[in-house]
Amino acid sequence: MAVTIRQIAELAGVSRGTVDRVLNNRGGVSQEAEKTIKRIAKELNYKPNLMAKALANSQKGTTIGVLVNSGGNPFFDKVLLGIAKAQEEIAGFHIKVKKVELTGYNIEKQLYAINQLVDLQISGLVITPINDSTIAEKLNEVNNKGIPVVTLNADITGIEKLGFVGCNYEKSGQTAGELLGQITQGNATVGILTGSNKMLGHTMRVDGFQQVIEQSYPNITVARILETFDDDQIAYEQTKKLLLENQSINALYYCAGGIDGGIKAVLELGYAHKLKIITVDDTDNIKQYLYQGIVNATVCQQPFKQGYDAIKLVFNKLIYNQLPEKKHLYTQNEIKVKFNLD
Repeated sequence: MAVTIRQIAELAGVSRGTVDRVLNNRGGVSQEAEKTIKRIAKELNYKPNLMAKALANSQKGTTIGVLVNSGGNPFFDKVLLGIAKAQEEIAGFHIKVKKVELTGYNIEKQLYAINQLVDLQISGLVITPINDSTIAEKLNEVNNKGIPVVTLNADITGIEKLGFVGCNYEKSGQTAGELLGQITQGNATVGILTGSNKMLGHTMRVDGFQQVIEQSYPNITVARILETFDDDQIAYEQTKKLLLENQSINALYYCAGGIDGGIKAVLELGYAHKLKIITVDDTDNIKQYLYQGIVNATVCQQPFKQGYDAIKLVFNKLIYNQLPEKKHLYTQNEIKVKFNLD
């Protein structure tokens, strides 16, 4: 027979409400009582009543909010597929997923979208946050309301959160730096095209890249670092300007979105196969650039897994009251060339 909260309460000499607070990490209970309750629950192998939780969810309309800066960035197609797969699997628990997709990195728009989701009385939030103190303050406010926050693909400093699911961006940049160093035999002038300095992951990729070339490849010089805002048209214009104004550049590192626009400029200028190019991710177009030899290598980050795991992280907290073993759940940095794309 399943162990109940009432049984635990009787053995611990406390109310059922106190047991419920401890088992759902709501706080407001003395350390001694919390320790006793958790010990008894463990000894009795207490499991939450999943049928009851599913019924409760159906009655109150439990929703996980998802806010991603996916507009115009084909990388997120696979992230959204991962989210959809997880959404399908948790549907039996009467948990819905409400997605909001934004384009660009406008702080006010992201704040407005967060407030919209909170107004819908979401029970959890998955977000690709802009790394800004205003956003951090808002997310801490959300967390303090008892709404677990998971950062997806992009992280942010200064917040309390359930966890982060995504790439180890510093290692991604380091990997790209080592690849370029080996491909060019340590002699190159490189232009870096990043997404936005407002995104922590983008700046960490650039930092990781520069760490490696400074330490291991002193004859590699960074000519310019330009932002593309994950926009193909801006990436096209920035790449074209970069190459025309810096004739010594013989390598490019694209470490965020806008890669298709950048490659368009490379092709128009007749620089295909003349430049060594390292990118990120493996969208269909990037695969074609690899097959054609326009891009030498790309560093990938398991986007489907990111989307899937982020939703399941919130689900496990809501249904099982399960916390992740680590705050940062990094996906694997995978080096891909034309021979291992499948």
